[in-house]
Amino acid sequence: MPSRAPTPTDRTAAPAHRTAAARVVAGIADRLAEPERVARIAGVPDNVMRYPGAPQPVWDPLLLNDGHPGVALLFAELAVGEPELRGRAHAHLSAALAAGIRLRPQSLFGGMVALAYAGHTAAVGSGGYATMLSGLDRHITEQARERAHADLERTRAGEPVGAWSRYDVLGGTAGIGRYLLARHEAADGQAARETAGAALTEVLTSLVAAATADDVTRHGTRLSAWWVTDGLEHGLVEHVNFGLAHGVTGPLALLSTAWRAGVRVDRQDEAIERIMALLSSRRMADAHGPRWPHLVNLAHIESGEGPERGRDSWCYGAAGAARAVHLAGLALDRADWRADAHAALRGALDAASEELIRDSALCHGWAGLLQIVLRMAHDSAGEDYRADADRLAARVVDGFDPEAPFGFRYAHVLAARELDRPGFLEGAAGIALALHTYATGNAPATPWDGALLLS
Repeated sequence: MPSRAPTPTDRTAAPAHRTAAARVVAGIADRLAEPERVARIAGVPDNVMRYPGAPQPVWDPLLLNDGHPGVALLFAELAVGEPELRGRAHAHLSAALAAGIRLRPQSLFGGMVALAYAGHTAAVGSGGYATMLSGLDRHITEQARERAHADLERTRAGEPVGAWSRYDVLGGTAGIGRYLLARHEAADGQAARETAGAALTEVLTSLVAAATADDVTRHGTRLSAWWVTDGLEHGLVEHVNFGLAHGVTGPLALLSTAWRAGVRVDRQDEAIERIMALLSSRRMADAHGPRWPHLVNLAHIESGEGPERGRDSWCYGAAGAARAVHLAGLALDRADWRADAHAALRGALDAASEELIRDSALCHGWAGLLQIVLRMAHDSAGEDYRADADRLAARVVDGFDPEAPFGFRYAHVLAARELDRPGFLEGAAGIALALHTYATGNAPATPWDGALLLS
């Protein structure tokens, strides 16, 4: 196996790559068709991540990551072109409902918001689910407003954000805000749109407040209000985070996407500019090109040096950050930001290696890079990413294992064996979605990658 990303392929081979990608998508879809089979295989006792403290099963029926909602996203997208697959999306949504709704805590990737996002995606593609979404939205909007109010009060009291789970894409208000934006744009009826819009306004206001807040003093040093102090895991120390999954680029992407959609609150453009100023202050460069670090801690600030380039993927690194910066450049019509985003993404692609990128999934694997490249290409006249998309798609297709229950297996240092993950963020459904985007040559028909804040 080569040590670096696959070399560019001749563009005449692209149709063959698209055909191969479509075959893999069909193979994954067949493996994920039956909710009972998916749950049985993914839920076996040794299919776990061995985090410090206690093993954590990868399967949870209400997760967008590895649960029925994540698998439903795949069939919601595929059913636009193949209406006979609507039943598969419905079967997974029904299985999620049957597992019982968890009202708290809520996040885009778990519980009722995960189910609602999958239901909304299916509704955009094929219609239906109005009653389910209406019922869920009453709880989601109420809790979103409560969280946004608490975050706003904390910022007004001069405190840092504290925990990334308060504001980020995976667990915080940036992810919930993306769902609210989707509902505001597509909800049936004026009342539903206004309800989602009111909650979204409060979420945006809380994020604008954090972005425009004065620095805070901690450990005798003036630090960004985005400083993370709580909920630290895996040996992390206090820091400001720049990853799209857990860092300031998540709020940046939401603020920019909402701005482009015409949903705006006071000082929102200033908030985008302030986050970009923070990113610019920590912008680094190496032989591959410009980049933003995964995070910056107190030692980096005191020494004036940043961390070395790590894995560039959706969740962390220059690739995901570049898409957020690109969205900001589109929102406020900043050609310099867009150019910086393209340069950073090309650097990330140049630096990509199998020593750093060890799986095919969306979160920190090859499929995530592929979807970012496809989105950047779709929104960027004059930028040619065809060769990059071809080689990334070929790399993902090469990872397909016909002997694996879901077509792909997931290797991790915290897993005793290669895991069988069917879901969205780190599993087969997400891989298939990126390959489907590539195979069709079109932007997604449903807002599935909105859950990644890529669109």
